[in-house]
Amino acid sequence: MAKVSVIIPVYNVEPYLKQCMDSVVGQTLKDIEIICVDDGSTDGSLDILKEYATEDSRIQIIEQKNAGAGAARNNGMRHATGKYLSFLDSDDFFEPRMLEKAYDLAEKDQADFVAYKSDQYHTEKKQFVSADWVIHENEIPPYHPFNHRQMTGNVFKVFVGWAWDKLFLKEFVDKHHLTFQEQRTSNDLLFVFSAVVLAKKISVVPMVLAHQRRDAKDSLSKTREYSWDCFYHALMALRDRLREEGLYEELERDYINYALHFSLWNYNTLSEPTKTKLKDKLRGEWFRELGVEGKSKDYFYNKQEFEQCQKIMGNMKKENETMGFKQKLKRFLRKIVPAGRTYIDKKFKDQEKYIKKQLKEQEKLIKLQQKNMQEMQKNLKEYIEQEFVRRENWAKMPAEIKRVADGREVWVIKCPATEGEAKFFWGDYYYAVALQKYLERQNIYAIIDNRQDWGCDEEADVVLVLRGKYFYHPDRRNEKCLYIMWNISHPDMISKAEYELYDVVCVGSRHMAEELKDKISVPVVPLLQCTDTEIFCPEGETKKQYNGQYIFIGSTRGVMRDCVYWAADAGVPLHVWGSGWYEMMPEHKDVVDGTFMPNDKLPALYRSAKVTLNDHWKDMLDNQIINNRIFDALACGLPVISDGCDEMKEIFPDAVLYYDTKEEFDACIKKVENDYEAVKAKALEQYDMIKKEYSFERRVEELLEIAEKYKK
Repeated sequence: MAKVSVIIPVYNVEPYLKQCMDSVVGQTLKDIEIICVDDGSTDGSLDILKEYATEDSRIQIIEQKNAGAGAARNNGMRHATGKYLSFLDSDDFFEPRMLEKAYDLAEKDQADFVAYKSDQYHTEKKQFVSADWVIHENEIPPYHPFNHRQMTGNVFKVFVGWAWDKLFLKEFVDKHHLTFQEQRTSNDLLFVFSAVVLAKKISVVPMVLAHQRRDAKDSLSKTREYSWDCFYHALMALRDRLREEGLYEELERDYINYALHFSLWNYNTLSEPTKTKLKDKLRGEWFRELGVEGKSKDYFYNKQEFEQCQKIMGNMKKENETMGFKQKLKRFLRKIVPAGRTYIDKKFKDQEKYIKKQLKEQEKLIKLQQKNMQEMQKNLKEYIEQEFVRRENWAKMPAEIKRVADGREVWVIKCPATEGEAKFFWGDYYYAVALQKYLERQNIYAIIDNRQDWGCDEEADVVLVLRGKYFYHPDRRNEKCLYIMWNISHPDMISKAEYELYDVVCVGSRHMAEELKDKISVPVVPLLQCTDTEIFCPEGETKKQYNGQYIFIGSTRGVMRDCVYWAADAGVPLHVWGSGWYEMMPEHKDVVDGTFMPNDKLPALYRSAKVTLNDHWKDMLDNQIINNRIFDALACGLPVISDGCDEMKEIFPDAVLYYDTKEEFDACIKKVENDYEAVKAKALEQYDMIKKEYSFERRVEELLEIAEKYKK
């Protein structure tokens, strides 16, 4: 395994590519792999890459049709084997020790990512220009590593939202499913800022190690007139990711301030008529959707940005931009009359005023920083007080639960969803609610602990941990308690050591149970995913507007999901709900109905639609874990087109239409269109079998049997 995988998207950069490649192959850190992704170049870029590849075995070339830098980086990531990932732009160039410096610090600090300083190189002037603003060093702690909670400024402005001045730990990237948005510009914002807020350890090399080329004629930043809305889709995707991670409430003010800042930067750097088009969007809907509209002046860190926002919204008087006759005459005379002493004196005074103004601005910034610090301290104090209250309640919980349970057995379901409104965006939360319902019907007193309450010990008889994205350590102070893990997703994130912490391990496939039982010492029981057949059933409310329609429900997480793209490209009547789709498929925006479909609306939708598309994350498919969307849809009698595994095909041999390739997917569509009655009939036949074998009611019966068998 190489120490670093260097991924370079390449598109029509023939004049600059050799300087870039020379600076990469000449890195003092030699144990690297260099993955160049040619994004359908039409100049001599690909030939240059081939020349370098014949001379250096570390270089591999991947060719793809033109899809943009985001898609190229994602493609490169799929081929990367290094411990760390470096994403470089093919028109930039780099200091020889860049990777060595970043790698050494990352290893020393065990950092999730390392950032380093850069400057700008103006091609036409052949001049280097300082860019101190790329890292706000005064807003990060004087020690490292650190995380976003130790930053003193807006967490989304401490670093710039581009990837080429950072080195990322591949394990961290894979764990959090970080990918680049596949859009023309602002395609790395979601990746970078997700990393900033998710990283536990961030370090900074305080040296200029990269040189960003400016004035390049084919630079994407110079062609934003064609992709003027990409920044908005990036910001919306970031908001959705923050909500999914349960971080939005904590970072809402920073996010909204950054959303305003980045919107105005895009607005101020566009030309007409695109600028007016953007203005209409901002004032019409985007400022509202981004959370900017309706906030008071005190809410914003930068008052000038607030004032410009108000002006765009039409709430401020239009400034007089016309120049009077006298001013025009003075400007004309200065061109033809030599400057006199009085004029020079005035220039000195003007310069003095300018310096004083700059000093005042610095004083304002210092005061603003002090104010932000005070506010952070206040917020931290409130958070600590809330935590004290929460933990005081923890101490009271065992006695209260014992009183309310009134002799019944107590089960605690540890759910990875975050507390507050964000939990309603988590499928795991509805999983826990269904389990609670059927446990209580068995005379069990069941409690749901969302992630903030995982540290509470309620002196339960059984703790059931829904293991998805987050690790939970069983609390062995309660010696009588039986700890059961039910691994329903993200199996690749779990180690043997973690399994060994439990008394019983349940996994979401029979295949995985067979593989695992010989590797760990604790009992392993297959417990497949399921559905609530009282809610997901053929009879009930419908939504007539979706009759005859294809549907897909699920976010992109920055990855193009083939079944959605193929369906949209085929022109079937498709409706998609989930975050990230607007920016992922700009040419098919009309198929996107929204970013979220509430769980209580799903059954009616499933009963009404013609077919649902489905796919699985690779680690789930490799371990043959069937996602619960399959059971939900079929229980409602909705035909499914899905990728599949052997176990799924054994359970649903002909009720699901399976695909691996686009050709097989097209064949599934053809079968639906040509023989729908037979396809629908097969789906409707599944309800009784699902109710009997794959319902929450059945899973609770099995869990009670497991608990009885392994009880201490």
